[in-house]
Amino acid sequence: MKFSLSIKKLYLALFLTAVSLPSAAQIENQDIDPEELPFGLLDEANQPDEENFIDNNYLGPLDQDVELDDKNPFFPDEYYVERLKAIPAPEELQTFNPVVKSYIDRYAGRLRRSVSSLVGRYNLYANIFDDILARYDLPEVLNYLPVIESAINPKAKSHAGAAGLWQFMPSTGKNYGLDINTWVDERNDPWLSTEAAARYLSKLYETYGDWCLVLAAYNCGPGNVNRAIARAGGISNYWTIYPYLPKETRGYVPAFIAATYIMNNYSQHNIKARTATKPIVLDTATVHYDIKMEQIATACSIDLEEIKGFNPQYRSTFIPGARRRCTIALPQELSIKFAAVEDSIYRYNAANSPTTAVADSTNNTTAENIGDIANNDSSDDYETYINTSSNHNKKSSQSRKSKKTSSSSRKGKTVTARSGDSLSRIAARNNTTVAKLRKLNRIKGDRIRAGQKIRVK
Repeated sequence: MKFSLSIKKLYLALFLTAVSLPSAAQIENQDIDPEELPFGLLDEANQPDEENFIDNNYLGPLDQDVELDDKNPFFPDEYYVERLKAIPAPEELQTFNPVVKSYIDRYAGRLRRSVSSLVGRYNLYANIFDDILARYDLPEVLNYLPVIESAINPKAKSHAGAAGLWQFMPSTGKNYGLDINTWVDERNDPWLSTEAAARYLSKLYETYGDWCLVLAAYNCGPGNVNRAIARAGGISNYWTIYPYLPKETRGYVPAFIAATYIMNNYSQHNIKARTATKPIVLDTATVHYDIKMEQIATACSIDLEEIKGFNPQYRSTFIPGARRRCTIALPQELSIKFAAVEDSIYRYNAANSPTTAVADSTNNTTAENIGDIANNDSSDDYETYINTSSNHNKKSSQSRKSKKTSSSSRKGKTVTARSGDSLSRIAARNNTTVAKLRKLNRIKGDRIRAGQKIRVK
């Protein structure tokens, strides 16, 4: 009897799969239902954006060296099957059928110019995705999820209100630790949103144990997936529940499989990637006090628009470091420079205003002065400058310096570990050794975490 029921379930699954998959003729590239397109595949998400800092300042020209831009070669189905099998991915995410083929055709045809930019943007964020997803032991192929979610644009926002690389709705984002308030929207933070996405995907996999169902639930919510499974007779297979899912989710998994294919095989379709005009490795630094990006730009000799472009989580140039956890992303070499001059910037704020003004009318200190001093990487020069600005500032600065010196003699000097930091990097920045850091901080190995306080003197 049990065997008979199993056979019936198998036939039901095969029948539903057969009737749910449209034929290749029914789903040509131009006939894809727009309501089944994930946000990252919509034309609006792939239009050139004049305000996109990464595209405009990080990537090379769209048309450079593109000799065969409009020629998409024909390949038999066997070719796609073989290429998908070659991508390291769970078996269920290597499926090829007419629906998947239709989305591959969309990427290789209508969206081929967008693919050029997608590959360029992906290369900037790939290390972030790799590190965080690996920490949660998630399949590397999930790195391509932001392709269909946001077209790899950290400032993307859908009509439904989802935002960021991973397109979190406000409620889901908050449930996974992302702050959304007057100053910041952490859904737009590449690091924090990837961390939240990894946690959410991990939880969904614990529930379903099948990556196609996980992706479906990520898109439309577990409730919709559970209802679709119930309507399909309790069969937990994406292609079986396909006709019972919301329209967009029907296209979500095949679009994802198509995205993994095209990101690994774009050159086979005569698509040339937009390459970086200069190598950029992003690093993060912790901001401990209220500060404005203008001050950081001046002190580190970096364009303000570059800071804004790398930090899309902030709603303005104000960083409320004194009120909440705050980090700022900068190119690695400038992140190190910021760490060297940040105390000087904070002392300037304290000497002149309780707010984050760049300059104060009570003396002649200007943003340019801060930049000149910061470029010397000397706190003593900065202190001298502040002390001579006025008699009032001289007295108050000397008082603060005296208190700081007294405090330092008791407590020593402490720094905050940044993302990607190691004991050797911290030692090099502070003219000490790894052995001394281990002794001062009672650390036996080399493991430290971002945000950890490390005593250096």
